[in-house]
Amino acid sequence: MGVSSFSLGKAFMRTKLILAGLLLFLLVAGFFWYSAGSGIKLTDKDTLLIGDFANSTGDSAFDGSLREAVSIGLAQSPLLNLISAEKVAEALRSQSLPPNSPLTRELAPKLCANLGATVFLTGSVNKDDNNHYALNLNTFQCVSSKEIASVKGEAKGKAEVVHALGEAAFRLRGALGDGADSLKQFNLPLERATSASLEAIKSFSEGRRLSREQGSLNGVPALKKAIELDPRFALARSNLAVSYYNLNQNALAADSIRQAFELADRQTVRDRLHIITLYYDLGTGDVQKAIQSYKQWVELYPRDDIARGNLASEYFLIGDYEQAANFAQQALRLDPGSVAWYENVATADIALLHLEEAHNVLNSAVSRRLDDPAVHTNLYALAFLRGDRSAMQHELEWSVGKAGGEDAMSALQADTEAYAGHLQKARELSRRAVQTAQSANLAEPAAIWQGLSALRDAVYGKMQEARAGADKVLDIAPNSRDAQILAILVLMRTGDSRRAQSMLDDLAAANVTNTVVQSAWLPTVRAQASLANQKPGQAVDLLEAVKPYERGQFIGNLSYSCMIPVYLRGEAYLTSKQGAQALTEFQKLLGSRGIVGNCWSGALAALGQARAQAMSGSANSARNSYQRFFDLWKTADADIPILKTARAEFAKLK
Repeated sequence: MGVSSFSLGKAFMRTKLILAGLLLFLLVAGFFWYSAGSGIKLTDKDTLLIGDFANSTGDSAFDGSLREAVSIGLAQSPLLNLISAEKVAEALRSQSLPPNSPLTRELAPKLCANLGATVFLTGSVNKDDNNHYALNLNTFQCVSSKEIASVKGEAKGKAEVVHALGEAAFRLRGALGDGADSLKQFNLPLERATSASLEAIKSFSEGRRLSREQGSLNGVPALKKAIELDPRFALARSNLAVSYYNLNQNALAADSIRQAFELADRQTVRDRLHIITLYYDLGTGDVQKAIQSYKQWVELYPRDDIARGNLASEYFLIGDYEQAANFAQQALRLDPGSVAWYENVATADIALLHLEEAHNVLNSAVSRRLDDPAVHTNLYALAFLRGDRSAMQHELEWSVGKAGGEDAMSALQADTEAYAGHLQKARELSRRAVQTAQSANLAEPAAIWQGLSALRDAVYGKMQEARAGADKVLDIAPNSRDAQILAILVLMRTGDSRRAQSMLDDLAAANVTNTVVQSAWLPTVRAQASLANQKPGQAVDLLEAVKPYERGQFIGNLSYSCMIPVYLRGEAYLTSKQGAQALTEFQKLLGSRGIVGNCWSGALAALGQARAQAMSGSANSARNSYQRFFDLWKTADADIPILKTARAEFAKLK
């Protein structure tokens, strides 16, 4: 699933900010004026395309940075509906232009119709012999190219340019129809909303561009540079957190969003809403607070696609795929240029087994040249459910050499091989996924691929290999929450309960507000411990609390769920000789192909069903179910313990 990038200060701090802003305004007021032009006011039906600034200063720090900064300044207004950078890039591609082409005074009106824009803005910056900078902001009607409002300002030095630009954006908002109440409520000085350093803003802008065009991995260095240039650049930290999340580097994402959250006085109202929701999502893991905050954001900024798209991700986490589909589709309608929303819609459609709809939305993304590893992993998942081996192979070939893509695709292929009982081949593919991720400095995904491999070994009965795999997980990324959970689960299943319990206690203490840890993982791991201790009734009781979340995507931002609590509940009922109840659990798995995908639990559900039917006295049904499992594993590795046991059970059933 994809996430797109981006309480208030105490009363005395708010007063200090208002006074400081007033003082600075008085200092520059003599150099500032605007013309309302035709007096045309925008409504909530209008959309504004932000163009580039003509830069005659000879200083490249102004290139890209002023456009990024003025967009943030204008976006404070709930009235103004700005065209996203993703939509602009898509429109440029549709006209066979590079996605980073400068939006000049000549080009901008040509894009308006394609983008559905009604107004466009361009600017300029000039420098005189006294190192004073003149700024111009001009807005035009798209259809007639008639100017409707213009603002001019002057800064006495480069260090004052961002502030002067923010004041220009503030006055332009008023000229375009933003009301007095809105101007008063939503007006953080631009140098605080972004940075006083043009170089930092330029690097931030470059990081966002690279993330859009080449993927999150390529955008990380520029975002980190922006933070090095200005450690208090809150938006750079929140965008870095999102990039880490999309790379499955969840520990780094949590650290970055916590650091952004602490910079509350450096965020506009809109960006503060974004950072708060990301803080609850990535930092504390409090899903319900994240959902509430996203809904508040939707209410205040009803045309903001990010609020809806990221809200869909929360519903993936708890397994409510209908709601995830609803909000993902809303986000995609608002911004059909954002690859993350195609991914989220497709993930929801696949989970709900709306395979034709998923196919269409993914093809639409590809046709728009919105290429991203997650699009291709979704295409692979779709091909698996359709039994299309050729399409699966095509996606594997696409991923070769692509950082952040090849490791994920190798891990997916490992799951597919394990699904058919090819455990040795699956282990080799997982090893390749780990090595590829490590080569790209993606330690946490590497640990997760290793952990998933170890868990497969454990449930298939290869205990020695599973324990060795768990040790590797902790060596690769000892601070990764998701990697620790996988290692703990493996250790519990393989009998190393003392070590696992110590790690589990530490995990619980470090994640007291995390919904998935507290409400899903802790009872699931404890249920596994109960099963290992031959206490199936206790396991069932523990797993009762997990039912509201059992369909959720618990590991990082992986777009599938093994539904492990359901599988363990089925095992617990088998152990306690409750065949009918066990059958219900395994049938849940078999009926959730879109959610389970190619996970091991989907393959073993057929075996679990056979065992439950045999226990319930349905011998003919059991024989058929055993045979379906053997057909699935007809070329499986002969030495897999669970397969040997299944064959012995089947022989007795005859």
